[in-house]
Amino acid sequence: MKKSRTNIDYNKERVVLSDILPYEVPPFFSNRHFYNFLSKNKIELIERSRGKVELRFKKNSSRILDKVVKMVFGIDFIKPIQFNDEQNYRFISLKLDELQKIPYKFRVSHKNKEYRELTVIHPLNQLSLVSFYDDYKNSILYYSEKSKYSLRKPNKISSLKYFKDSTYKKNKIKNPEIEIIETSDREYKSLKTFFSYKSYSNIYKFYESNEYHKAEKRFNYLLKFDISRCFDSIYTHSLSWALINKKAVKDNLNSNGNSFGGVFDKIMQLMNYNETNGIVIGPEFSRIFAELILQQVDYNVEKDLEYIFKSDYDIYRYVDDYFIFYNDEKVKNRIVQLFQHYLKEYNLFFNDSKTEEFKRPIITNITIAKEGIRELVEQTVIFKMEEESAQNYLGIKYNTAQDVITNYKKILASTKTSYKDLQNYFLATIFNKTKQFIRKFQVEEKSLIKNLLIENNIKEKLENPELGGLEKLKLTEELAKTREHINSSEKQINRFQKKLITKFIEIIKLTFFVYSVLPRVSYSIKVCHILFRIIDFIKNQEKTRTALLQKPEYAYILQKVKFSFNFDEKHIIYKHIYDGINIVLNKKRATVHSEIETLYLIAILNELGTNYELSQNTIMEHFKEEIENEMSYFLIISLLHHIKRKEKYNELRKILLEKIRDKFKKYERRKTEHTLLLIDILTCPYIGSSDNEVHEFRKEVLESISFFKTQATEIEKEEIINELEGFQNNWFTKWEGVDLGRELNTKRGHNVY
Repeated sequence: MKKSRTNIDYNKERVVLSDILPYEVPPFFSNRHFYNFLSKNKIELIERSRGKVELRFKKNSSRILDKVVKMVFGIDFIKPIQFNDEQNYRFISLKLDELQKIPYKFRVSHKNKEYRELTVIHPLNQLSLVSFYDDYKNSILYYSEKSKYSLRKPNKISSLKYFKDSTYKKNKIKNPEIEIIETSDREYKSLKTFFSYKSYSNIYKFYESNEYHKAEKRFNYLLKFDISRCFDSIYTHSLSWALINKKAVKDNLNSNGNSFGGVFDKIMQLMNYNETNGIVIGPEFSRIFAELILQQVDYNVEKDLEYIFKSDYDIYRYVDDYFIFYNDEKVKNRIVQLFQHYLKEYNLFFNDSKTEEFKRPIITNITIAKEGIRELVEQTVIFKMEEESAQNYLGIKYNTAQDVITNYKKILASTKTSYKDLQNYFLATIFNKTKQFIRKFQVEEKSLIKNLLIENNIKEKLENPELGGLEKLKLTEELAKTREHINSSEKQINRFQKKLITKFIEIIKLTFFVYSVLPRVSYSIKVCHILFRIIDFIKNQEKTRTALLQKPEYAYILQKVKFSFNFDEKHIIYKHIYDGINIVLNKKRATVHSEIETLYLIAILNELGTNYELSQNTIMEHFKEEIENEMSYFLIISLLHHIKRKEKYNELRKILLEKIRDKFKKYERRKTEHTLLLIDILTCPYIGSSDNEVHEFRKEVLESISFFKTQATEIEKEEIINELEGFQNNWFTKWEGVDLGRELNTKRGHNVY
């Protein structure tokens, strides 16, 4: 289904929207408001001379911007603000070493090991990347052209677009007085990547491509391998070695700092507390850093090979996954030997545990299993709309979620694959089928309403006493045809509505079974997509009915079209969603690194309303280990977001406030976690049960970090806090007026792993 799109002006600050954050951050955390802050206040980092930079921003008559800039970018509160009246900006002079910050690292469950450690870098380092991309975007593109093997390399600067997802478009009729069917109109900024990539945005697209299939036909064997702990193993200086020459770089260390590779190297160190061993994991810019090194590895291998590319062998690389097609064992051995040699130059090595060889027909067990899942879903009645019973359809075998689950297990057993190999694919399939299923129903509903309006219009014309005989005959024939369409649509919809609740329940059961086997953040997001689509459909049916009830002239439509769900029907569906989430929360956690996937499920509960709120005990028991020990920034803000000012969570709120106090007793402005928490506290309305409590807690936090001048009076402190509170409604966490659908949409297609 097409998306309408509108280009908007290029803005260099967009880097913070597209290339900075890991995919696996909580649902209401983003850089969207930080981006607005940078753009609105013309904030930029300018290098003045080697080792010195200026943090520039526009003049502000209230001077509160000075204080906000220091807080957001972790700058000493006593640091002087300087003025450039000629060019009309303010600035803070910084030494390059002052950009050295401690990133916020958090762990998520990972399929190949117990956890993966991901990173959010400090706002000041984010700003340095804005300048870096602006200065060196063409260099990145140039150095990404070395490898003939790479499948995911920056190809050009992508345009920033607004997308209107046609799934959510409002179905409008010609009568301008009313929009008959209420759907959610989602308009969102594309948060994918700063660069567009050649050739595949996801590795699974490569598996399904003509390129892959042609290689399968031309070669008898395939060797797959990846690089062991690629991002953890990269030595930051190795980028300069790759772009220039290791010996030349080491012989000219002083001059290398000003080169593209030297600048990128230094930025990667500064954001990671000056670490040179390993780079931060999660953001897109880290994948670019690794890509530029692997481009040189690929180039060196291709240059040294005595065999003909695309004839004697074929090689593809997706990030750090390699695919080598060959016919001759000698060719393979030589390729492997060269890769081992050149990877070792950059302290990179084969991951032996994931090295696999295949013989033609080159088809993996995972590919066979995926095809089995596709057929399984096609053969179930759950996602079918038209049928009255499964027997009406050739090939339909499975009526319930349990039928599908049983046969899913059979596929796993017969193909010797595991849940982790197929979970992502299965959940994506369920989401796509659910989306198509709902869309088809809405199209049928729209068609019925359209014909009801046409019928009503024809009837009004036929009542005209001045109507001629021939015209009357034409209208009568048109009315008969319209009634045929109405009768057909009415039967279809009524037949389908009887099974609608059952179908949604089966989808929910199937979704939670697939997810609960092995919870992960990316799977949680897909589960939320499915559940949100169902909830959104129910809510929009209710909105449509309410809109029609408010217009008596459309009452006749409600006599023909049911719309909405009655109280019992809606809450049967909601209860199944609630129970599924509750089971996940009450299940013993396999790892302490599962908090973020849980936070997505909690966000879905908010969509169900107050009847489905978690008990305080359930939340506290689930996060018992974090409550008893240290609690992360992400968990603190997400739980505050969930509990709001509700009295039932007062005990939990006290715990969260105490955790915040503990963090600020050890406050370090260079720590990303402390900076993010501090700036979010200034806008969080839930750190107290009243506005006065919120205000007092903010004052307490600011005093604990020595924010105010020693001689500041209480009146001056109050004035500053009031100004800070009113400066910006949201920072990194959006507290009020949240739209989960929008947040989920920004995730679509963004996960490259």
